[in-house]
Amino acid sequence: MQNAKSKNITTTLNKVIDFLKGLPPLTWVVMALFIIFGIISNEFYAVDNLVNMIRRGSTLWILGTMATLLLISGGLDLSLGAVLTFSGVVMAILLREGYGPLISSFAAILSGTLIGAINGMLVSLLGIPAFIVTLGTMNVFAGLAVALSETSAIFIDNYTMKFIGAGAIAGIPVPVWVSIIIFIISFVIFHHTSFGRYIVAIGENKIGAHLSGVNTRLYTWLIFVYASSMAAVAGLVLASRIQSADPRVGVGWEFDAVAAAIMGGTLRGSGKSGITNTIVGVLLIIILRNGLNIVGVPVEWRSAIVGIFLLAGIIFDISIRRRDN
Repeated sequence: MQNAKSKNITTTLNKVIDFLKGLPPLTWVVMALFIIFGIISNEFYAVDNLVNMIRRGSTLWILGTMATLLLISGGLDLSLGAVLTFSGVVMAILLREGYGPLISSFAAILSGTLIGAINGMLVSLLGIPAFIVTLGTMNVFAGLAVALSETSAIFIDNYTMKFIGAGAIAGIPVPVWVSIIIFIISFVIFHHTSFGRYIVAIGENKIGAHLSGVNTRLYTWLIFVYASSMAAVAGLVLASRIQSADPRVGVGWEFDAVAAAIMGGTLRGSGKSGITNTIVGVLLIIILRNGLNIVGVPVEWRSAIVGIFLLAGIIFDISIRRRDN
């Protein structure tokens, strides 16, 4: 009896150890930062601050998930931040003109879908590198957002949109529900559909996938469309949360999204990894940005510190995984 009990304990411990070993290396950095910032400032653990981090993190989680899918397929989209901004501006303008939240939101999401269709077409049909294409569309639609909004933020005064941004269902903020739903949809697509299998195949060996009968052009196009559509949803959530469509709000979000994906264990064109661990990179970025703000680091230094930290984190994560392989 005693031997059986000891065996069960040993088995359980081994399972826990295997689980911990399976976590991305940066998980421990995230935990350490969370503890350190809490020790430095009591405000960090304040409920309002934690809720604010969760709300902001939900938007980055959506973009990070999209960046992960694109990287797995061998793609890259630097226009995700511009889509985030542009969709919010489209929604705010239509609301201001008297259209309801449903029509305004649909039009905003459609604008993101069209941007993704343009990106996907230029990459898949014309063979232009994704970096060049999305760098161009990033500047085009970021500029259009500024022009349409006449360089100033558009205030959003609509109950439905305010609820989406600041409300809660069953005690959980609505933005978190949105990000969870998008994650589940993406998880199912990636792990349980032919679309997901083709994404992996294209990322691992595009020529081989094409020779095996996969319509690589179609699925490359579709992943850009899907990513931009979900980025537009993230833009609606963000604009609703801050109750305005700021034409410059999306600056830098695309880089944070890619960084979160890489730190979660995804390498471009590897066709490997998955979308689950991206949350580790998201948490690292959100905790770092919020913590620096809470402890009073000057604004002019924050971006530099975050950039250095993220670069070091990416190098550390890649080095660890290469050593293990």
